Amino acid sequence: LSLSLSLFHSLHPPTRLPSLSHTSQPFALITTPGVVSTVVPDSPNKIFIGGLPNYLTEDQVKELLKTFGDLRAFNLVKDSATNLSKGYAFCEYLDLNITDAAIAGLNGMQLGDKKLVVQRAALGAKNANAALIGNMGMMPQPTVQIPGLPTAVSGPATEVLVLMNMVTTEDLGEDDEYQDILEDVREECGRYGFVKNVEIPRPVEGADIPGVGKIFVEYTASSEAAKAMQALAGRKFANRVVVASYFDPMKFRMRDFTN
Repeated sequence: LSLSLSLFHSLHPPTRLPSLSHTSQPFALITTPGVVSTVVPDSPNKIFIGGLPNYLTEDQVKELLKTFGDLRAFNLVKDSATNLSKGYAFCEYLDLNITDAAIAGLNGMQLGDKKLVVQRAALGAKNANAALIGNMGMMPQPTVQIPGLPTAVSGPATEVLVLMNMVTTEDLGEDDEYQDILEDVREECGRYGFVKNVEIPRPVEGADIPGVGKIFVEYTASSEAAKAMQALAGRKFANRVVVASYFDPMKFRMRDFTN
């Protein structure tokens, strides 16, 4: 199935799905392929996510978490009386080896007027307030936009935009399909300004290539990148919600695609 015919044409605003609420209890989790459990058992890899804007839905929070990898289990904690989010959640990744990378990437991230507090659940909610205070002195994290959330700027916008959660490693394998993706990205992103350059890192067998799965777009001005972010972030493609972030122009020009 070629991505070229539907890469951007299939982008559309995400629909809200009914939420599920439960109380997580420790037990041996049985994983069903393609299914995210709604119960997060106690384990060394259980992650606490605090500081969430309480108007975000389960799907919106999951899409943000899934930019780092597939989830094994997820639970957005809600008020039993109102069914509204209490502003924190728990999760566990399918690949336990990415737990530390996800925590490092998410902790301190600016969402609206809040910063995420992300840590192993062994530290948990008891230390959330202390951790939140400690995070005030952290370096700014990348700007990220997810559906239903206005652009959250933790620093000045740059002329380089990163589009995430749009393509997979498999999408980038075939040369013809890769070129189609490049052309589609240039065409769609060109609607919001002059695109100077597009970089889509490709996987190399046996090598760890930074930035694989991300699309880097360089505009002539930061205002053009901001316009593109407003238009593209939070839209849905192939059942995945597009996440957008600003990127350091100097690193981009040096082809340094590390986080």
